[in-house]
Amino acid sequence: MEILFTKTIQMKQEHLDYLEKNIANYHMVQSGYVRNLDLELLQMYEHIYRAYLDPSFVLTKWCSNCVMDMIKRIYAYYLSLPQEQVQQLTHEVEVTIKKRGRPKK
Repeated sequence: MEILFTKTIQMKQEHLDYLEKNIANYHMVQSGYVRNLDLELLQMYEHIYRAYLDPSFVLTKWCSNCVMDMIKRIYAYYLSLPQEQVQQLTHEVEVTIKKRGRPKK
């Protein structure tokens, strides 16, 4: 699926960071499924979609095919941005180590 974008609007750093942080959702979509996306995530994706792709877009949040299609289009737009813009991202990685087993007394 190739989507061509005729105009490219500079994305806000906040949106770039959000898309980079949640890129695992895009990988899920590439695998062919979407599960357990919070309502806040879907609302932010819808906001980004309206800001850069289609201002009149309305997402049916309970339709998994609609959600998958929206995420595909957002990340296709995101990946079509000039590399200079994408490379400005701040990569903050939070590492949390889960302890395994029962807690000691």
